[in-house]
Amino acid sequence: MDFILNVSWMPYLALTVTLIGFAVIKLLSAKLGWTPSILLALVLGAGIGILFATEDNAWLKWVDFLGNVYVRLLMLMVAPVILLSIISGFISLRGKANAGKVGLKSVFWLLLQAAIAAAISIAAAEITGIGKGAGSVFENIGGLEASTVSAYQGLTRPFDEVLMNLLPQNIVTDIANGNVTAIIIGGVAVAAAYLAIASKQGEDKVRAFSDFVAAAKRIVFKILDVLIDQTPYAVMCLIAVSASKLLNSWQNMLQLLALMALIYAVCIIHTWIAGGLIIRFAARLNPFKFFKKLFHVQVTAFTTQSSVGTLPVNIKALRDDIGVSEEVADFTASLGTTIGMPGCTCIWTVLLALFFVKATGIEWNVASMVQLALVAVLMSVGSAGVPGIAVVSAIGLFGTIGLPVGAVILMQPINTISDMIRTTDNVSTAAIAATVVARENKLLDDDVFNGKKEAVPQ
Repeated sequence: MDFILNVSWMPYLALTVTLIGFAVIKLLSAKLGWTPSILLALVLGAGIGILFATEDNAWLKWVDFLGNVYVRLLMLMVAPVILLSIISGFISLRGKANAGKVGLKSVFWLLLQAAIAAAISIAAAEITGIGKGAGSVFENIGGLEASTVSAYQGLTRPFDEVLMNLLPQNIVTDIANGNVTAIIIGGVAVAAAYLAIASKQGEDKVRAFSDFVAAAKRIVFKILDVLIDQTPYAVMCLIAVSASKLLNSWQNMLQLLALMALIYAVCIIHTWIAGGLIIRFAARLNPFKFFKKLFHVQVTAFTTQSSVGTLPVNIKALRDDIGVSEEVADFTASLGTTIGMPGCTCIWTVLLALFFVKATGIEWNVASMVQLALVAVLMSVGSAGVPGIAVVSAIGLFGTIGLPVGAVILMQPINTISDMIRTTDNVSTAAIAATVVARENKLLDDDVFNGKKEAVPQ
């Protein structure tokens, strides 16, 4: 009896309510369709998060557990999806010239969108005057412990070390650690070797390998199909935990909440307005239809807060729903998790810097703004492959332009919540770049995009 009385039943009650929510989604999904099911999951998850919110989220521990299981399974799929997709995709190009064009154009469109994000961020900060009157946020900057500041500074690494760590060293270790850039390079190297042998000795010499890759890829994507079908349930769990954290963050944070609201606004403008214009004029597609097809990918990014974890979902949507050819979807979307990522490397860092500058009354001219934008865009390459990229990028930028690292620490309370929309922007940017690159290389199937036919697996 004492055992029953001493057990906290609230986590199990939250889990029970969540399972009932699963049943509701399961019951209505056949009638509602995919997108409404995702929206329903968002609403139910937010309600559960608010209902069971506690200071330490103790009541939602089992709900959080279910959400994290989904995220881990997604992460498990990242390496095999990238490796097999890169190899099969570049084999299908049958030519080094095409591969070179895809690579260069991918980098161009990813960095261009990063530059646009930095420009929008500067304009938004100047128009709103964000940070003015917020000097109290940084009153205790001098009181931060030296060990804390050093720990944050220790997250950054020299640019040459960052580049070196991106190169493959041990393919097994790289796959285990999720080193996306190394996996891409390894996949391209294998595909190039295949093409070289096929062209000189005949394709019969390596056909067995090609057949193996094709078969393995079909198996991996079948597993991925099953996993993606569970997205609404995972979204409900993940958004419940996020909603609970958001509710608990509204204490003595009015100035930082204003900054967070601006981060959300700039990410929305960059993704749906600037990105929509690129889709309309560079990819020559209907942006409304494009983002409708990308919606479940964006929700996955928003709730998981992982660009890499969302990668398999993004690749599949680009291929099957938007009509991007396999080789471009595989390569450009993967590259977008290591280069660009404007939500974390440009929007977040630039707005943090300008918030601090305006809060402390530092006078900046146009040249300072241009320097800020250039450093942010460079950081979008230099921070590639670094865990916790948003914090690392912010610290690197502050150190480069001479602002105190302690300011970044004091603005960390809004990091997790704003990371949801930043990740959405990162993933959307990669999808937009892949679509434009596919159009420019005549590797975009309009019939698939318009729903006239299904994508054919390669």
